[in-house]
Amino acid sequence: MKDISTQLPHEITAALTESPIAWIPLGAIEFHGWHAPVGLDALTATGLSKLAAEKLGGIVFPPLHYGAYASIAGNPLTILLDQEDNDILVRLLEKTLERLESFGVKKAVILSGHFATCQYEALDELKKRWESQWRAMELVTLMLPDCPDLPIGPDHGGLFETALLQSVNPDAIDMSRLSDESVTEKNLAGAQRRDPAHPLYGILGTDPRGVTAEQGMQLREHLLEWISESVSE
Repeated sequence: MKDISTQLPHEITAALTESPIAWIPLGAIEFHGWHAPVGLDALTATGLSKLAAEKLGGIVFPPLHYGAYASIAGNPLTILLDQEDNDILVRLLEKTLERLESFGVKKAVILSGHFATCQYEALDELKKRWESQWRAMELVTLMLPDCPDLPIGPDHGGLFETALLQSVNPDAIDMSRLSDESVTEKNLAGAQRRDPAHPLYGILGTDPRGVTAEQGMQLREHLLEWISESVSE
């Protein structure tokens, strides 16, 4: 499944005629630890969107690598909107939705791999605006942590995000970049994880160094089932 930016007009038209769904993956530019790409969130959302589109049809947009403010905004190689600038993201998505509706798209699915509190607020505001008037196109907004009964708890750069990205894009993760120094700590998102000297610097959550392919596939398939059910309702 290619994204819309690489498709010819007749391919896009054919895909929308068969299934008028638009998939819009959202992410951010963030440091997730030395083992992961800074665009992890959008790469994950894109991978899941393409897999879901293979099942349900439609077109997949290239990912938007811009996310709302999070507590790790000061981390290296991280670019996030400030809290007061949330409306920039909302308006950009709103304009995208308006144009999609004019193309005859019947359902737009925004899947966010970035799940900071401000990202929730931005998507809530977008949905409120969209549904405040009659629309020919339905809007579905999905945030990965909202999936029930997740086999691995959501985190930032930890086991959840590492396993998931590895399952949709195996070459994107390089576990050899992490130290093999053992870590024993109860607070998996404490201040120590924001210390560059810490073996798991920038990783807020369960240590990903024992990740397995099986964990990633289980998580991926669980999320895909939820996404498919949410979009098909």
